[in-house]
Amino acid sequence: MYLPDPVSLLRSVGRVVRPGGVVAFQEPSWAAMLAVGAGLPLWSKVRHLIHEVLLRSGANPEMGPTLYRAFQEAGLPSPKMHLEMPLGNDADFIRLTSDLLYSLRPLAEQHKVSLRELGDLHTLPDRISAEVAEANTVVSLIALVGAWSRKPATADSARSEAVARQRE
Repeated sequence: MYLPDPVSLLRSVGRVVRPGGVVAFQEPSWAAMLAVGAGLPLWSKVRHLIHEVLLRSGANPEMGPTLYRAFQEAGLPSPKMHLEMPLGNDADFIRLTSDLLYSLRPLAEQHKVSLRELGDLHTLPDRISAEVAEANTVVSLIALVGAWSRKPATADSARSEAVARQRE
């Protein structure tokens, strides 16, 4: 999410993993998470502002789904993938998002993302909790995409995988 060239990292990791070994990464997918809270105005606004700060900081909030192509570009087999998105509505669960926003305040200021429309950030967790409780629903944390593949056991396996990718 924060690396300018994730393919280069995957390529480096692939070189040190033994033949038959597993390469596995987990990265976020904000699109899935943003969709879950779309009906909650305050929750949604907080999430969109966090997303904007990340984008302006140069992060890739959709690195998770991008792993599929990145593995292949790094010369690894196409990964198997899984999406996991924790859901909840208790105060501690909700506070994780407001704490994240609070920790991003310096970056928000640096990248000119105004948080004023959210009002007092100290009361934000309580206001979000009230919104979620009134809607009688759950909200999500960041969806995480897991991707893993096994390094080919031999050079012949690697050639076969490359040929198979070209056919796709």
